Amino acid sequence: MNKLDVESVHFIKVESGDEGQRIDNFIRKRYPSLPKSRIYQMLRKGEVRLNKKRVKPIDKLTAGDELRMPPIIDAQRALTTVPPFWLERIRQAVIYEDAHFLILNKPAGIAVHAGSKQQYGLIDAVRAIWGEGYAELAHRLDRDTSGVLVLGKNRAALAGFQAAMHSGEVKKRYWALVSGKWNPQIKEVRIRLEKAMVQGGERMVLSRGEGQWARTYFRILRDFKEATLLEAVLDTGRTHQIRVSVQSKGHGIGGDGKYGDDAFNRRLRKAGFHGMFLHAKEIQFAYEGDEICVQAPLPDAHQQLLDKGNF
Repeated sequence: MNKLDVESVHFIKVESGDEGQRIDNFIRKRYPSLPKSRIYQMLRKGEVRLNKKRVKPIDKLTAGDELRMPPIIDAQRALTTVPPFWLERIRQAVIYEDAHFLILNKPAGIAVHAGSKQQYGLIDAVRAIWGEGYAELAHRLDRDTSGVLVLGKNRAALAGFQAAMHSGEVKKRYWALVSGKWNPQIKEVRIRLEKAMVQGGERMVLSRGEGQWARTYFRILRDFKEATLLEAVLDTGRTHQIRVSVQSKGHGIGGDGKYGDDAFNRRLRKAGFHGMFLHAKEIQFAYEGDEICVQAPLPDAHQQLLDKGNF
């Protein structure tokens, strides 16, 4: 297999030694690292053509046939760049799937897209496991946020979900462990948020008068000695909205090194918790007349911290 084979549309002439093979088996043999799901997707969508015609996986080859193959470089690259540890965790993270959506319980510690601090993202793992084009991100979560993450399996599903997001018809509930005693009278936080570059070149979101309005509803779920477990429901979807809203009321989300409380973070580390306690617990939306409501269980580390309660 040469470089051209995976970087662009290419054509393969069937040799006599491959005559009689099923097309799906032929492709698997030629591209051993290409996921089976991607192979069958290419065949189902008509991306693979035999003598300019659509084919089925069970169709057999004849010497002299010409096979048209689509570009497949992304699937190949993803398999070599995403560590096996993350592939396995993402494979096990599926909490809902139908013909339109793939919904994951995203682990904390992996960004949805590759960036300067990480050469791979969750979407690369999805492509490596299920194949290029199987599902695309419908929204995003921060790297250290865990929980419900929706991917669309076709353009209509992606467009429908994002339209629902923009019209406020997607309901998202988060759980956050924050420092100190939250005032039960604070049920709504409405602030203006603006992205900024602060001293040292770090990108942050600040509460400023010129920014975009952000509104979050809060409810106390459980009180601890020096902390509060909150439910946060988003009315808008701004970057770092919950984290900055909590900060604006004099609290910090546990483990948040950017907007949080350093002393509280140290106490959590002593209790054995590493990471940030912000979890996308539930998402609810409608698509094609069906109501979809999916909940993501807390990660083990988060649940164990709550069970201990010694902070």
